[in-house]
Amino acid sequence: MLDVRNLTKAYNKQLAVNEMTFQLYPGDILGFLGPNGAGKTTTIRMLATVLAPDGGSAYVGGHSLKEVEEIRARVGYMPDFLGVYDDLLVKEYLEFFARAYKISATHRDFVIREALEITRLTSLADNPVDGLSRGQKQRLGLARLLMHDPVLLLLDEPAAGLDPRARVDLRDILRSLQQRGKAMIVSSHILSDLSDFCNKVGIVVNGKLILFDETKRLIDRMRDRRRLRTRLLHGGEDAMKFLNNRPEVHNVQFQGEDLLFEVVGFDQEVADLHRALFEANFSIITLSEEPWDLQDIYLQATEGIVTRD
Repeated sequence: MLDVRNLTKAYNKQLAVNEMTFQLYPGDILGFLGPNGAGKTTTIRMLATVLAPDGGSAYVGGHSLKEVEEIRARVGYMPDFLGVYDDLLVKEYLEFFARAYKISATHRDFVIREALEITRLTSLADNPVDGLSRGQKQRLGLARLLMHDPVLLLLDEPAAGLDPRARVDLRDILRSLQQRGKAMIVSSHILSDLSDFCNKVGIVVNGKLILFDETKRLIDRMRDRRRLRTRLLHGGEDAMKFLNNRPEVHNVQFQGEDLLFEVVGFDQEVADLHRALFEANFSIITLSEEPWDLQDIYLQATEGIVTRD
């Protein structure tokens, strides 16, 4: 599907993308993470043939980036800022791009109807584009990508500026496209945008892909360190000292009225700690496990590399 090999891009001798290498297969959604300026957008633009790489190579469906027409027939690219033609109706906007992609007249209406259905815009087909909300315009941009049935979608910050409802809608649409076998690269520096649906994670820092793996595998690697949250009736400061004195407990901190901490070990170690707290006469109201997510993976992978603002 997508085979990226040592892809490199420099601006004024400054490496923006440094020997990027990874592979994607049908149905993969890659959460492309990193701080602003890390090289995510430059990578996506090279894969979309908007920028030419200075080194390395990439193949989509066996076709090299040098085969520009073949790549553009197989790739759909949505930049971080999507311009739309406000003086058109939604269906007219899509028909314009269907014609641009040389979709035959006999097939054009079907393609437009299907794209509207996938992106949940059917009821808005006769509405003017300038009357759409930001979330609806973003979905229209996604519908535009589907005109030529690409195998790879490149989405640069697709959820930027969307309200929570629009983000949920976008997530559900991307999941439906995943089920249809589309591969996707979804770039974001907002981890919550990606945590629910990306099956692979790539973390980019200073142009280097410092981590690439399946999301589940990365989270599973953290299973021997459990993160717990507890709330006590009283004695929070004493409990903090108690926990800090136990060798299996790390990173104890208050979050509001709760104590959040990590335990190295598995179920038995958690049970032993629970019993120790009880035997030390701490009045526990709640004790629950906090699941690991993409933010934890990102923070662990970039510790000491990414500076805080």
